[in-house]
Amino acid sequence: MTASKLEHWAGLLAVLNLAMIAILLGRPYFSNASHPVRGISNPGLAMEVVRNIAEVDAILSDAPSPDREVMRIKQYADFGFIGCYAALLVVMAMLLARENRMIAIAAGALGVIAALCDVIENVGILRIVDVDLLHTTQVMINAIRYPSLVKWALASLSLGLLAMLLLRSRSIGLRIVGALNLIAAMLGLYGIYDNVFLGWSGLPMLGGFLGLAILYFRPQRRDVQRNSRSYGD
Repeated sequence: MTASKLEHWAGLLAVLNLAMIAILLGRPYFSNASHPVRGISNPGLAMEVVRNIAEVDAILSDAPSPDREVMRIKQYADFGFIGCYAALLVVMAMLLARENRMIAIAAGALGVIAALCDVIENVGILRIVDVDLLHTTQVMINAIRYPSLVKWALASLSLGLLAMLLLRSRSIGLRIVGALNLIAAMLGLYGIYDNVFLGWSGLPMLGGFLGLAILYFRPQRRDVQRNSRSYGD
């Protein structure tokens, strides 16, 4: 696949990632009864790193509850986001392979494995939303938390490796994206120790998606080229 094709796909996937983030942050919203603990403000993120039954109760309340249904819907939507970010990491690895093939391959592979861990985490959350607190076990909670922490570690490493390659670029825009990815990677890795920072890592990550969308998503340019060819005929 040519570099221009890869750039086209990178731009399209960046836009899709932004769209999926908007969907995940939109309706339905969690109720005022959802109170994530340990300083984590987002119930979805709090559920990813949940530690015990008391935290499940604080986030979702006992079954049945409206917040459990909201969590269910968010998890189904998250499967779409997983596919989008995994594809973008692979495409960016292919695009940057000319800078350093081994680093690019490692970044893409880590991104795919992180996405698989994310799927396992989502399945664990979907399983727990159907179970009342009395029948919720620590094993079920660990089946969410541990894959989630591995996901964050691998995704952060993937972003960090891609950042190393982006920072070598002559393009100022790509170097900015690289710097944002590097910040996201560092916050994500530290967030494994202090989970509050996982939420903060989302901000530079969002900036990286936006930067790639600005740099590579150019539908108007393709329309102009198509029109110019038709006039030439």
